Amino acid sequence: MADTGIVAGALLPGMPHLLAEKPAQCWADLAAAAREVGDRLRRLKPDVVLLLSTQWFTVLGHQFQCDPNPRGEHVDENWYAYDYGELRYDLRFDVPFTERWTDHVNKAGMQARRTRYDGFPIDTGTIVTSALLDPDRELRWAQVSCNLYADAETLADVGAAGAAAAREAGVRAAVVVVTGLSSGLIQQWIEPHSDHVSDPGHDRWNRRVLDLLTAGKVDEVLKIREDFARQAQADSQFRALAFAAGAGATAGPAQLHAYGPLWGTGGAVLSWNLP
Repeated sequence: MADTGIVAGALLPGMPHLLAEKPAQCWADLAAAAREVGDRLRRLKPDVVLLLSTQWFTVLGHQFQCDPNPRGEHVDENWYAYDYGELRYDLRFDVPFTERWTDHVNKAGMQARRTRYDGFPIDTGTIVTSALLDPDRELRWAQVSCNLYADAETLADVGAAGAAAAREAGVRAAVVVVTGLSSGLIQQWIEPHSDHVSDPGHDRWNRRVLDLLTAGKVDEVLKIREDFARQAQADSQFRALAFAAGAGATAGPAQLHAYGPLWGTGGAVLSWNLP
């Protein structure tokens, strides 16, 4: 990988179950894998981490977080009744780099909007991922929203704009995408120990995609991405992978750190080029 620009990448689930006090073993395994990726990412010491979470979604253009230090308490709209439903956060964003990235997106002919106001609703995926990867708040983030109406190619262009901004600034950047695999939630209360991927067909698709990624066949995954979305309800049509690939963060075989169910959905922790 280059000395400047994108030097590493990671893909993680953003479900709050990873922070449960009494997790299912599969949740604990995913959380431990995320913490391992965080340890390795911090050892790499990137100047900035480009972040896309499918849970921060927008409908008008691509929004960029320009508050240098959002902090507060978030109550998850789905899991508020559980021990992982209330989440505190205290984040550090690299605003000068974010401004540069925003300018590159605008120059590429896409609409980019700067977001900064007190009490902005930080999404669960961002909070969970930052807590696991960066518990001591050492990393600096630059975050773009996941536009619900942008196709995969457009999100790839947004990622490419981030990589161009990193090269222009002469900085070493990593990419983190927060996304699930299959998204078929179990529609009832379950005991954590009984968690499982809700549909055997979804599990087969998840494993097929993971096998391809660990073989370094990202292009093949992108070719079957729409089938994956239809057949396994892939989270946000798995467009987050297109964003990471567009940024150049998925070079070579991925390392699979963990795979397992999260209340019926499929979650995986993957990394590329982390020492």
